[in-house]
Amino acid sequence: MLQALKEDLLHDVKSKELRVIVISAEGPVFCSGHDLKELSTQDDVKHHTQVFELCAEVMTLIQRLPVPVIAKVNGLATAAGCQLVASCDIAVASEKSRFATPGVNIGLFCSTPAVALGRSLPRKVGLFLSYCVIL
Repeated sequence: MLQALKEDLLHDVKSKELRVIVISAEGPVFCSGHDLKELSTQDDVKHHTQVFELCAEVMTLIQRLPVPVIAKVNGLATAAGCQLVASCDIAVASEKSRFATPGVNIGLFCSTPAVALGRSLPRKVGLFLSYCVIL
C-alpha cells in the first residue's frame, strides 16, 4: 500500500496542471497504519527495516511535493495512518473521523507517528493521542 501511495503521489507531479493532491479513502477507515501481522517475528529485521524506510520516504515525500497535499479524513486514522494525516499540509476531517496511536495498548510506542504529530499538534494533544484510543 505504501508503494502504491508513493506511485500515486508522484504520478503527475511534474505537470503544470497539478494544483493540489487530495488523499482520501472510502469506507469507515481512512488508514489504520501498518499491518502488524505483516511485521511478525517470523520476518527478519531486513524486512521490517524496508517497511519502515518506505514509510519514512512516503511521509517525507508528502512534505517535499511542489503542491499542497490535503488529507480528507472521514473515518479512523490510527498509528501510521495518523502520521499520514499529520504529514499532509492540510487535514480536513468529518465528524466521523477518529485519530489515535494505539501501539501502547500492545506494548509498542508509536514513535514514528509521534514525530509528525509533535510537529503539527500542540504537545498535550499529541500526548493524549499517543496514550489513548479515541472512539
